[in-house]
Amino acid sequence: MPGRLKPCHAVIAAMLIVAGPVMAAPRGDKNGDGKLDLAEFQAVFQTRLMKADTDKDGKISLDEWKARPASKSAKRDPAKEFTRVDKNGDGFLDASEISALAERRFHRLDANGDGFLTEEELQARQPAAEH
Repeated sequence: MPGRLKPCHAVIAAMLIVAGPVMAAPRGDKNGDGKLDLAEFQAVFQTRLMKADTDKDGKISLDEWKARPASKSAKRDPAKEFTRVDKNGDGFLDASEISALAERRFHRLDANGDGFLTEEELQARQPAAEH
């Protein structure tokens, strides 16, 4: 019978309608629970930010910070942002400073305060300068 769904297909279609759109698991979801905990988020953040480490010395200099795409489109002065994030004042962002930056960002993005980031929370974020 053309135009009619088989009963099993009708059940599947109804389930999809009730469930709503399926969101993909966030990138970096290592344990497959569909959300990011702080450690998973920090790992993704570290990987993404360390792409700016063009000389591959394991830290980000002010010049590397300013050369990254996010700095070029930032509304704030990248040099001032760098100084604020460089907590030990050595002129470089190291793993511990990047981890602390990721933790602050994680807590800002965790809209419901449950200690996890869902794809919905990540999608809802406003593009913001690195703090």
